[in-house]
Amino acid sequence: MSKLENVSKKVFKEYHGQITELITDSPGIYALYDETELYYVGKSTDLKRRVKRHLHDRHYANWTHFSLYLVRRSEHIHEIESLLVRIANPKGNRVVPKGRTGGQMLKKLKVMIKQEQKKRFKEMFGAKIKDGRAMTPGIKAALRRGKLKGLVQRQTKLYRTYKGKDYKATLTPGGIIKLGNKRFTSPSAAAKAVTGWKTVGGWKFWYIKDKDGEWVRLTDYVS
Repeated sequence: MSKLENVSKKVFKEYHGQITELITDSPGIYALYDETELYYVGKSTDLKRRVKRHLHDRHYANWTHFSLYLVRRSEHIHEIESLLVRIANPKGNRVVPKGRTGGQMLKKLKVMIKQEQKKRFKEMFGAKIKDGRAMTPGIKAALRRGKLKGLVQRQTKLYRTYKGKDYKATLTPGGIIKLGNKRFTSPSAAAKAVTGWKTVGGWKFWYIKDKDGEWVRLTDYVS
């Protein structure tokens, strides 16, 4: 990459012809400085005209020196300018250029991370992953059937506050919810006994403690 660095504005004004002859019609990136502070970063397929224009536009009074960096292939100057502006954030650049990739690298990174997470969960729990959750065979079968049997390995407390009153129930490994002296084979039936509604989603109504001791909805439960 050919370059001119830290050249004063006075030199550019007085010897514009020589600089023009030197850089010809090369594309590239240029930087304007206010003494030693970076003020503005720009790009152009014709650097000699672009920098000369800054001798008359709104930037004129804000820079004292400039640097030019010639680029062999003009299709790269947009990405280079975008990178420099994003890193340096010069005060003379009103708009931060957007990359042309549309975030493709970020999208690929997310896919790679998701694949790695699935791999790690499988290694830790020896189970397949569904919707980002590690599921034991018993839980997977229970959720597939929409049944409670196999969801827990020992009697586990269920909880819900409804209209200011706390309701506590117990879920057995056999899939029975004990609520007072009543027994239910589905969370919805147990929820109806509390609310009196004709229809209620029991899997979202009842809460259960997960392996970290946090109360979560039955539908989000993973042992």
